Amino acid sequence: MNTVNNTSSSNTLFGIGRALLGALFVVSGIGKIFGFAGVAGWMASAGLPFASLLLTLTIAVEVIGGLLLVIGWQSRWAALALAAFLVPVTAIFHGFWSADDAHFQEQLTAFLKNAAILGGMLLVFDRSTAKRQ
Repeated sequence: MNTVNNTSSSNTLFGIGRALLGALFVVSGIGKIFGFAGVAGWMASAGLPFASLLLTLTIAVEVIGGLLLVIGWQSRWAALALAAFLVPVTAIFHGFWSADDAHFQEQLTAFLKNAAILGGMLLVFDRSTAKRQ
């Protein structure tokens, strides 16, 4: 009986954690929709070509991937897609190694935050894979 309760509790906590991770991306994507011109300009200033197209793709990945995590459908693939998305985004926009002294700590914190979220995505991917076996 105790094992059943532990499994049920574990599944509930996993679902809450997965939904919270997903909500982060949904909110971020929606924010980019409302601030599209400013975000596209910021991306272009970082040297990205086709900033508006890349931003549209970014919004789609964040909103769709985030919603899939929130509802728990195809969460394994959503987590993998979001993990893959985070790698270049983190390297391009949070390169603390090239930040000036005034922005070093801010960029290091953002880099580590994204690394932790990437870790969460890998855990969701792994857990969702394990549940299928």
